[in-house]
Amino acid sequence: MLNQLGVPDVPSLKALRKTQEELTKSIGIPTRAKQSPRGHVFYQNGVADLLAMDWANPEVRPHIQIYPVESKKVTDAWHAEKVLRDLKPEEQGPMWADDQKHYYIGELAQLRDGQLIVPLRWFQQEQNGDVYGEGILVTHDPIRNILHTDRSVLRFKTGELLMNWYEVHDQDFAVPFIEPMPETVYPGPNPLRAIAKGRRMYTCYIKPWGDDVSGNRSKQYNEHTNIYFAHANLPHEKLSQEYFVRFCSTSPHASAGEQFDTMVADNITEKRWHVAYDCLVKEEILFRVIPANLPADNPQQSELCSHVGLKGNFWCRVCHLGGTEKERETDENYHQHFTPGRPRTPAETRSAVIEQITVSAFGVQETVTNLQRLSGVKDKLAEYWVQKCISRSRSIQQQRIHNHDTRDTRLNTVRTRDRPALVKEIQQSIQTEVMDWLYTQPAHKYDSLPEDSRLSLRKQLRPGDHFSSLLTVETLDVHQDSTVEPLHTYLLGNDKYVWHHLHTPWTPAQYQLFALRLQSSSTDGLNIPPLQASYMIQYKNGLIGKHFKSLQQLAVFHLDESLCPQLVLDLCKATGELGALLWYHEIDDMEGYLADLTILIDNVLDIWALIDPKRIFVKAKLHILEHTIANIRRHGPAVLFSTEIFECFNAVFRLCSVLSNHQAPSRDIALTFADLERFKHIASGGWWKDQTGTYTCASTRVTRYFGEPSHQRRLGYSRRDLLDPASVKCPRKNQKKSVPWSATSAATSSLPASDSESQHQRGDWEALEWYEGTAVVSRHHDVCRVGSWVFADGPTEGRPVFGRIQQILRSSEDCAQTVDLVVLEQFEISNQRHPHYHMPAVHPLSVTQRIVLPLEAKSIIFLCNVQHNCRDANCEASGRRFRRQERLQSGVEEYFVEHKDDQHFILNMHAIHNASLLRKTLPRELCAPVQYLQDRRAEHDRLAATLRATQDAKRAKEKETRDARKAANTVAKRSAGAEGGNAAGQVSMDVQPESDGALHILYSADCI
Repeated sequence: MLNQLGVPDVPSLKALRKTQEELTKSIGIPTRAKQSPRGHVFYQNGVADLLAMDWANPEVRPHIQIYPVESKKVTDAWHAEKVLRDLKPEEQGPMWADDQKHYYIGELAQLRDGQLIVPLRWFQQEQNGDVYGEGILVTHDPIRNILHTDRSVLRFKTGELLMNWYEVHDQDFAVPFIEPMPETVYPGPNPLRAIAKGRRMYTCYIKPWGDDVSGNRSKQYNEHTNIYFAHANLPHEKLSQEYFVRFCSTSPHASAGEQFDTMVADNITEKRWHVAYDCLVKEEILFRVIPANLPADNPQQSELCSHVGLKGNFWCRVCHLGGTEKERETDENYHQHFTPGRPRTPAETRSAVIEQITVSAFGVQETVTNLQRLSGVKDKLAEYWVQKCISRSRSIQQQRIHNHDTRDTRLNTVRTRDRPALVKEIQQSIQTEVMDWLYTQPAHKYDSLPEDSRLSLRKQLRPGDHFSSLLTVETLDVHQDSTVEPLHTYLLGNDKYVWHHLHTPWTPAQYQLFALRLQSSSTDGLNIPPLQASYMIQYKNGLIGKHFKSLQQLAVFHLDESLCPQLVLDLCKATGELGALLWYHEIDDMEGYLADLTILIDNVLDIWALIDPKRIFVKAKLHILEHTIANIRRHGPAVLFSTEIFECFNAVFRLCSVLSNHQAPSRDIALTFADLERFKHIASGGWWKDQTGTYTCASTRVTRYFGEPSHQRRLGYSRRDLLDPASVKCPRKNQKKSVPWSATSAATSSLPASDSESQHQRGDWEALEWYEGTAVVSRHHDVCRVGSWVFADGPTEGRPVFGRIQQILRSSEDCAQTVDLVVLEQFEISNQRHPHYHMPAVHPLSVTQRIVLPLEAKSIIFLCNVQHNCRDANCEASGRRFRRQERLQSGVEEYFVEHKDDQHFILNMHAIHNASLLRKTLPRELCAPVQYLQDRRAEHDRLAATLRATQDAKRAKEKETRDARKAANTVAKRSAGAEGGNAAGQVSMDVQPESDGALHILYSADCI
């Protein structure tokens, strides 16, 4: 096309492809072939290579959080306990750099006041704030030339550091301690300095995700197992964009566990450091990779935890809850379903896996199955070798024990009473032989072991070769770090169960009534797609996450006695309350928040139990919700565990998949993603090392391409800072209409101006020419339009006002300074909750007239959602209108709900958007959760007794049915045998087991 347009010097397609390939290699995104222990071949892009690009990208590097942040507000992983407390200080961040002077943890340093100190960890007290250190004070005894300490801890700003270890050593202070010191305090320089060689050292956290995805854009399923990851040192605001999702590998054959094993081996080991170029300081650095958590759906998380899954007897991957059906019905066990149980540990799981592999070498499947059934542990990679060992052991046993021609000669002469002991001895030797064979498998991995490690690794089961390597990563607890994911556990779990239980008994008339009511909902302030109530009812059994999120926030406003019983309505209320808290983006008071969340989770589970006592067994996701509390404490807000962005990225994967001819899909797709990452890196101004070894970046004429918002959107990137608080959006110039002050809502109010508005200011406003705006941006970046409900700064400091935006005004640009006003119709929030909705009621300040308040645009704090109180206003679906189709009015009539007044409203406490701001603004008594059952244990015991009675009766009836069927089958067989008793040539077969375990088959035949 360029040639046809007459563009000069157009390169050939071959030259273009060659240049692209050279750039990809130069930037450093190698696509490497991998072979799993099961023999599957796939290709993988290096995690460390992709993380290094973030450090070299000026669009990303400023947002990378290096140190943990110790603050009351929790918004990201670096605020939570795993990064802040559970990881070792050297894993959090081993050093702090003052330009070219580096300070390491565990080595002697000196403060500016002359105090000697040994830093133990680095942290910040606010994001992008000063870096602090925490260390033990040290005193130098000049007479004995020794150091001693009383272990007292001092917190200090890193700016107070004066000398690092080398400078202290030059001052002859680096002498031995008189007291024994912990391993984390070194007598000399930190050993990491030898690895760093003058380079800075940091830690990168990742969130790897895996799942099965179709590689086709059509409905035909083409299964691929994909691995993506996100750089968890970036804030959630960035990680919720597709630009920051990174592709690692895919395979139609290898499972997620197999691909994770190679990822761990190449990137996530304690002593493996990777080189990157830090574009802020313009020098090379080193970083290591630590997994923060494992977001995925529940079946995938069970696989990564080496867990048997949701269908096993012990079906919780996090704790040891479970047992047989009758065991679960006991009072104690039943109550445990409503609380977190004894936690599983990686060491315990690893021991169980090794035991299963060891036992499998005896060749008895039932023994392994029983171990899996009793522990709930089943490792997918280990299961592959378990079956290999069982098959191999049985084959050898057949040869040495059962086959008369080839068996051990001692079996031919041994006495009967000594035979079992001899058989056991032979079986033990076979087990040892099978295990010795297993240690050498897989052959390609065994042969690649370093020579110096052959002796230590050749006689043991190796992680990554024989069982999941995730069980041995020191910085990862697969059970506690496989976080409860809101999409699959709550929206597609509890919300889906509630919706099914709610609508199943409905008649067609009730479906139509609910659809009309739901369509009348106000969605302003919810940040959800437009409601399609008729679609949701038509495909009621095929809804997806976004539909359940809408129902969770709105359904309760349209339910009454005509649609559901009170207990189901209470369940819908509890579901909405819990959903609003689960989607918090920031937590100001962790303990208070978790206490509220615990009550709401308890309420949901308790109401489910009252509706159906057995539901907690049938739906494992209900119990898994209990572990959300520990996950949030350890990792931060639950939205950090969301997988929606990874699910959205599947669309990008499919676009790359369809470009492959599927002869080598893993390789083709990995190379395509490597090219995509190369383009993103160059276009956004990233640095890379050229052929001369010099770091370079693209010119501004190239990076200008990325500056266009339309181009950023195509790459899945968005800059939220484009929305400036207090900014007003107006119509286009040709659609603008000037409005005199006298025609505005504020001027026509019958009441005088508020106390905050001086007469002089009002006079100035009256002299200006005004234009009506369409939207205003709140302090928290909400787009508020006319009719939106907002909280704003009022005339009295510290007391926000609440109301509905009636008009948005902007003064003419001809005046010296543009003035932006928002005319707010004031409403009052009741000091009591509505008895039906259990939410605050909203009503006007005056019933007879509207009270409006002109405010500057900067006064708008945040947007919220308010629903009309149709129950008290007796609103009905009595309106009729023509349905709009193709943006035009059609000739098809439809009914709609007519709101009978403008006085009755309810403040939506189930709204997810700005839920935390809403609860901080309202009085505690209007939003504090209330326990549904006061004596939960007593009620659970009563439900367990009821369940035992019903289940015993059910089991007795099932046994009676089985016995009757068995008796009928016996009679039928006897009848059939009598009829065929005279048949000629009848052959009977009798199977008799011998004492050696062999099966001898005896045949008899009746001759004619």
